[in-house]
Amino acid sequence: MLKDKFERKDKCPERRFTTLLMDMDGTIFDFDEAERQGVSKVLRLNGIKPTDELLRRYHEVNRWYWQAFERGDITREQIFEGRYPTFFRQLGIEINAEETENAYRDSLDACAALVESAEELCAYLYDRYDIYIITNGISGTQHARMQASGLGRYFKDIFVSEDMGSQKPQAEFFDACFPRIREKDRAKMLIIGDSLTSDIRGGKNTGIATCWVNLVDESAREDIVPDYEVHSLAELKKLL
Repeated sequence: MLKDKFERKDKCPERRFTTLLMDMDGTIFDFDEAERQGVSKVLRLNGIKPTDELLRRYHEVNRWYWQAFERGDITREQIFEGRYPTFFRQLGIEINAEETENAYRDSLDACAALVESAEELCAYLYDRYDIYIITNGISGTQHARMQASGLGRYFKDIFVSEDMGSQKPQAEFFDACFPRIREKDRAKMLIIGDSLTSDIRGGKNTGIATCWVNLVDESAREDIVPDYEVHSLAELKKLL
């Protein structure tokens, strides 16, 4: 079904969408690299040598917290209060959550690693669509990384969950964004992101078409089906 849609859109001379709502981390920003640098710094500060296994274990803890946040089960503050203490307790170590989080945040703010072809894609889309960033996270961090990357000039606006008072995939997040988006017809909007549970489900919650950027060949889910699926930003450029 996705392949058929892709082919039809390639052959269609008329552009369906005017407005792209694009996720940040895992879509155009290489968050895995940013996370690797930040967690490595935190581990070294606690006298622990970073290993792939430890980085994987932190990633799983962090993902659990963010998915709970997306469901509305915990607050944003509980993520930052809990993820590092939970991780380090697995190692038998008690840490100061605030100091550890601040050290990680400093590293994250300075990292603007991009997914391959991200800048080329943004430059290509800039003259063709109105592009907006939709992202969960801390406002200061996301804006700092966007500025460091040099990509900010391509986007009409940046919507961060901390500022919007809600988070993807909740409809309230998108409702808070819409007044600042020029296009008012949701049928002409496309959500682009790597997360099924955040970006794609968010589109389903708000009646907006979605494109899943599946860069890591994640398994599909029967309960969250995107309208389009691509496996690279180069493929996304062809789709659009």
